[in-house]
Amino acid sequence: MSIFERCRRRPRLRGGSPGHATVLTALGLAVAGCATGEANEPEQTLQTLTAGRQTIVSSVEATGTVEPIRVIEVKSQAGGEVLQLPVELGDNVEQGTLLVRIDPRDVNNAFSQAQADLDVAEAQADVAGRQLERVEALHESDIVTSEELENAILSAANARAALVRATTNKELAEDKLDDVTLRAPITGTIVERTVEQGQVVTGTRDLTGGTVLMRMADLTEVQVRMLVDETDIGRLQPGLPADITVEAYPSRTFRGSVLKIEPQAVVEQNVTMFAVLTRISNEEDLLRPGMNADVEVVIGRQEDVLAVANSGIKSQQEAAQIVRALEIDADVNALLRDFQSQGRPEGAAEDGAAEGEEEAMIGGVPMSEFQSMSQEERMRVFQNMSDEERRRMMQQFRNQGGGGPGGGRGGPARRPDEPRPAFVFRYDANGLLDVKPVMIGLSDFDHTQIVRGLEEGEEIVAVPTSLIAQQEFLDRIRSRSGLPGIGGG
Repeated sequence: MSIFERCRRRPRLRGGSPGHATVLTALGLAVAGCATGEANEPEQTLQTLTAGRQTIVSSVEATGTVEPIRVIEVKSQAGGEVLQLPVELGDNVEQGTLLVRIDPRDVNNAFSQAQADLDVAEAQADVAGRQLERVEALHESDIVTSEELENAILSAANARAALVRATTNKELAEDKLDDVTLRAPITGTIVERTVEQGQVVTGTRDLTGGTVLMRMADLTEVQVRMLVDETDIGRLQPGLPADITVEAYPSRTFRGSVLKIEPQAVVEQNVTMFAVLTRISNEEDLLRPGMNADVEVVIGRQEDVLAVANSGIKSQQEAAQIVRALEIDADVNALLRDFQSQGRPEGAAEDGAAEGEEEAMIGGVPMSEFQSMSQEERMRVFQNMSDEERRRMMQQFRNQGGGGPGGGRGGPARRPDEPRPAFVFRYDANGLLDVKPVMIGLSDFDHTQIVRGLEEGEEIVAVPTSLIAQQEFLDRIRSRSGLPGIGGG
C-alpha cells in the first residue's frame, strides 16, 4: 500500500471506540506514517479536530517608538548673550510664556542708528524736493539751463530712494527689537534645550531661520511609529482600535487608534515593511518620546462562534492539490459551485447580478461559476475569448472590484470577517478521506471561524500540506518532456 493510499483511510481502532476529545483538541497522533514512509504502522493516524465554540480575536502586533506628533523649533534671529533662561528641560509651559531673553544692546544700537538715518533721509528728500521746484521755476524763465534742471530732477529722485532705504532699515531694526525676547509659540513641553544662560548665540536671518535654542512639543497626544510586514498591511486601515503597552507601565494598557499608513515602504534585512502611526491620548503625561512600545491593532473580534483549528482549513488550491495527491474521487471546483449555490437564499440573485437581472457571463460561463474556478480553468476560458469579450470581462471585474481572470488585486480591501470559501477534510462512512467546502470568517493565530458548512461537534481531519510535497515533485518531473526514465515524454 502506497504512502498516499494509506493516508486516505481511517486506521482500524484497537481496544474499542475512543471517547470524544475536548473542543479543537487532537484525537489522534501526528501523521508519522504519512510523512515518513512505509516503515510506520497505519495505526498512526492523521490529527482529528472537533468544531466547537471559541472567541476569536484577529490582530496585528508590532513594536514601535513613542514620538510627539509635532515638534516646534524655537529659533533666535538675534545675536548676543543669553541673559534670561527661565525654563528647564521637561517644563510644561503655556503659550506666550517667556523662554529666552538675549542681550538687547546690539539691536537697540542698530535701531537708534536706523532711526537717525531715517531722519537724515527725510530731511534730504525734503530739501531736494524744494530745490527741484525752484529750478523748475527758473527754467521756465530761461534763467537756468535744461542740464541744471535734469541734475535737480536726479538729485530729488536719489533723495526719495534714500528715504525708502532708510524707512526699510528702520522697520527691520524695529523687528529685531522683538527677536531678543522669545516666547512659547504653543502650549507644550520643553523636549530639548541647546543653550545655557550666559552663552553667546549668533544671530542670522538666512534660509535656516535662525539659531535653534530649544524644541517644544505638545505631549497631551502622542503617536507610536511601528513597522508592519507588508503581508499584514492589507488588514490595517485608519481608525482601527489599538492597545499599547510600554515597559515603564507593564500592567497598564493605553488605548489608541491607527492614524495612517505611510505610503513608502521600508526594507530591512530583505523584509518589506510599512510604517504605521498609532495615535494615543496622553493626558496623564505618562508616555515620553523615545519609549519602546508594543502595539496590538485589533482587526476583528467574534464572541462564542463555531471554529476549528487553522491546521484543518485548506484553501481551494491546497484542497485541489491534496485531492489530486491522495487520488480522492472529488471535483473541488464543482463542490464549491454547488456549495455556493446552496447557500444562496431562494430567489436571491447570483453574485455579480442584481435581483431580477440575468447574471453576467464571462466567455459563456456565469460570473459566479467563473469565480469558483481554479487558476488553470480561468486561464483556459480567458484564452478562448475574443478581444471584445476580454475587454467586456475586464470592465465587469473593474465594476465589481475584482482583479481579472487570475483573481488578482485592485479591488476594495476585503473585511477580515467577510465570509469566504475554504475546504476541510473528513472521513466518510467507509472510513475514507473526503473533501467538503465550508464558508469561513475571522481568523486568529490558532482558530478560524466557521460561518457555514460544519456543525458543532463535527470532526474534521487536519491533512498536512507537507503530505503532498512528494506528489507535487513527481508531477512536476513528469510534466517535463524529453527526460529519459521518467515517463514524461
